[in-house]
Amino acid sequence: MNKQTSSGILRNVAYGSAAWLLPLALGFVATPLIVYSLGVADYGIYALIVGFIGYSFTFAIGRAITKYIAEFRATGESDKIREVISATLLINLGVGSAGIVFVYLSADWLVIDVLRIDTSLASKAVQALHISAFVIFLTMCTQAFSAVLQGLHRFDVYAKIANGASVALVGGNVVLAWQGFGLNALLAWCLITTLLSTIAFAVAARKLLPEFGFRLKIDKDIWRLVFKYSSGVVGYQILANLILLFERGWITRRLGPEALTFYAVPMTLGMYVHGLVSSLVLVIFPLASELKDDLNRLERLYLKATKVICAVVVFLVTTLIVIREPFLSVYLGMDFAAASSGLLVLHALSFGCAAVLTITWQMTEGLGHPNFNFKVFGLCAALCIPLMILLINPLGSFGVGIARLVGFGTIFFSIFYVEKWIFGSVRLRFWLRLVVMIAAAGVAAAIVESVIVASLDRAWSTIIYALTAGAAVYGLVLCLIGFVTQDEHALVRSILRRRNA
Repeated sequence: MNKQTSSGILRNVAYGSAAWLLPLALGFVATPLIVYSLGVADYGIYALIVGFIGYSFTFAIGRAITKYIAEFRATGESDKIREVISATLLINLGVGSAGIVFVYLSADWLVIDVLRIDTSLASKAVQALHISAFVIFLTMCTQAFSAVLQGLHRFDVYAKIANGASVALVGGNVVLAWQGFGLNALLAWCLITTLLSTIAFAVAARKLLPEFGFRLKIDKDIWRLVFKYSSGVVGYQILANLILLFERGWITRRLGPEALTFYAVPMTLGMYVHGLVSSLVLVIFPLASELKDDLNRLERLYLKATKVICAVVVFLVTTLIVIREPFLSVYLGMDFAAASSGLLVLHALSFGCAAVLTITWQMTEGLGHPNFNFKVFGLCAALCIPLMILLINPLGSFGVGIARLVGFGTIFFSIFYVEKWIFGSVRLRFWLRLVVMIAAAGVAAAIVESVIVASLDRAWSTIIYALTAGAAVYGLVLCLIGFVTQDEHALVRSILRRRNA
């Protein structure tokens, strides 16, 4: 891709990652404060409800808006955009309304019969589910409006709104928890901040997209287009949601909410890795829609993205595994580290696989093949859920983590099928070179980090020192063995010159 196009992509990547970095930093600081303020049992319910909000009825149907804004603008069919937005928003409103009704009618059954939460906590959990129903509804509206900004490549505006919402949400939760308010006060604040972010995304979408609007009269072809595309998205979202909700519900039912806390916190750290990559490759989705008729440029974009993402993921996963016990000890205490350090290894590997898979996931979806992703995740669910049922008795929550790793590790190999399908062959030489280079750098970083954490006292200064030294060694080894090519050096220099001009 030419330098001008590449620099624009890099700017959007930077804005997309900004929408992840600030929430990560805030969540990282807030987690131990909220755990200590709520207590292990209440935090387990809080983690369960937050997972329910993020993974129940929020099916990312709004992605149809992102795809067709990018595609129709590229093909000169902008007149269809308003109908696509209207159809997608109506579907979201319908599903969100159904979600409110379902959650309200089934809250007691879910808490008492399915999750078997202790009677002393049941009333609190039911109220939490009632609040979550409205958060889910607003989240679906937010997805539709934020999808407009992504389709327009306005990741700068998207990042500003997302970061503002994150600061308000996490900051308010910390204050509420610190002042002794319970989990339902935290969820009520989540409802308020979600409403405000929905309004902000809607105003921004209306301002930036001339074709933005809403109409009830929608052409049958547009309905068919949106339904066909959304069916695959909804399908794999349901499966992903099913895995997470079953996983958390199964642990709560069999082992109690305390066990879920020890499982969910290291899982959150693993999800940060996946979240970082998702923010970095967010730009691939609309670009794939625009480049669907230019496979040469799409392949160059894919190979560059895969190279960078694999380097980032391997370092993060390696570091989490090497420093897991001292890190968790400093972060949440020795007892928490003893209960969760093994789980952090499983979650880091699971979400590392998912993170690399995100590149082909976004690309196939941008090319209009979400049904393929549905089939891939169907295999993942078919492996994960039965193994979770089988392994929880002999291995407890560790067995549940193994089941997730088996599922995600298996579907990781769908990457090579996509390469053969889209580009005509598996890029074997690219992968062999990439694996050798990153493995060498990863081993070097792991050795340095291991020596540091073994030689020094467990403290934040040790963790920071190990992370910094590991990153420096990792980057140095990659540079020495030629990981960064001459054209990539030239691109970075041109961007820096442009910024300094």
